[in-house]
Amino acid sequence: MRTGDDQALRERETELARYRLLAGSALGVAAAGWVASHVAPLPPEAVHPLRAVAEAGMVGGLADWFAVTALFRRPLGLPIPHTALVPKNRDRIADGIAAYIDREFLEPGMLVEQLHRMDLADRIARMLHDGQSRARVVDVVVRLLPGLVRGDGEAAIRGTLTRALQEALGGVDLRRPLARVLRAVVESDALEALLTELSDRLVGMVQDRRNWLQEAVEARSRWWIPRAVDRRVAGNLADAAIDHLFDLRSPHSDVGRDLRRWLRELPDEVERGGPLGERLTRVVRMALQDTSFSQLLDKAVATLRRLVVDDLEGPDSRIRGVVEAAVASLASQLDDAELRGRVNRSVEDAFVAAIPRWRERIRDFISDTLRGQDLDEFTRRMEVRVGKDLQYIRINGTILGAMIGGLLYVLNGLLA
Repeated sequence: MRTGDDQALRERETELARYRLLAGSALGVAAAGWVASHVAPLPPEAVHPLRAVAEAGMVGGLADWFAVTALFRRPLGLPIPHTALVPKNRDRIADGIAAYIDREFLEPGMLVEQLHRMDLADRIARMLHDGQSRARVVDVVVRLLPGLVRGDGEAAIRGTLTRALQEALGGVDLRRPLARVLRAVVESDALEALLTELSDRLVGMVQDRRNWLQEAVEARSRWWIPRAVDRRVAGNLADAAIDHLFDLRSPHSDVGRDLRRWLRELPDEVERGGPLGERLTRVVRMALQDTSFSQLLDKAVATLRRLVVDDLEGPDSRIRGVVEAAVASLASQLDDAELRGRVNRSVEDAFVAAIPRWRERIRDFISDTLRGQDLDEFTRRMEVRVGKDLQYIRINGTILGAMIGGLLYVLNGLLA
């Protein structure tokens, strides 16, 4: 239990003790009046009205004392039926509180209505347009980043990422996502640049290996063929390969058209489950299970941590600049009323989708938490929370009883 909660509970208990004393004092005054009506040397015309008022006040005060006490314990420790109601019905009270919160606060329609009135996107926009608020948001994000990638959590991050990827992709048919990736690459404007870069690199490799190609041709040539011929053949082979690679770059050459047609058909072949698709899927699964994948992920996380920490420790942090630019961009984009509406609808849809899953868990959590409390502690907390108001009931009962007693005495006198 938190120290602040303990302190608040002690303060409430002290306050409850004061009001108990006040309620007891009211009952004591009524009892003193009743005693005085019997033993005090009072005029005869004052004895009977005082006794009527005091008796009725005592009855009202004692009745309300019994009712208030019976809620939390047995009055005077006597085994009177239907007393100590709170401890006896702790589980029903816990279920009732949980059901009330569920019904009054977790009903999806009510939550969506509250979110709609809140206009969350507009509040975020106004907050981000305020210079001080935007700076605080940036500070919070920047302070969070080192903690997310700190060294003592690096192994946990690597392990979590590795397990998450392996488990998520382990039972998934990878053909469709692979086909989507391939289709996106083939249909993008970057395809031609990629083919040009690939062709240039292959041409460079062939150029660099001309000597190796010449030695390979000579090693496989007949002894009676002159070396000049072997060198000529090797050179022709290299030139032919280079010309072919240059043709691959052009979408107008025959080989270039064939390559691009094959690339366009490749995603469909992978998605249908052709031999190539099966091989690609198998390669991806093997890569995920291989230790080299974990090593690659280790290096990536370590590098990311080092870059983030070094940058944030510097006087001119680029990451901070990126965060500031991103927050400023978000603020400007939220000026669009249509975008704010989409954001609000997305939040509302997320709540509607999540609440059915979490509603029962929240209700069970509240009920189980209250049921799990120590019975005496549960009763004590309930009494401390409402005890002050209940002591007022005792005070009011004593006063109201005394007033009714006096009124009845007057009416009896008039009727007699």
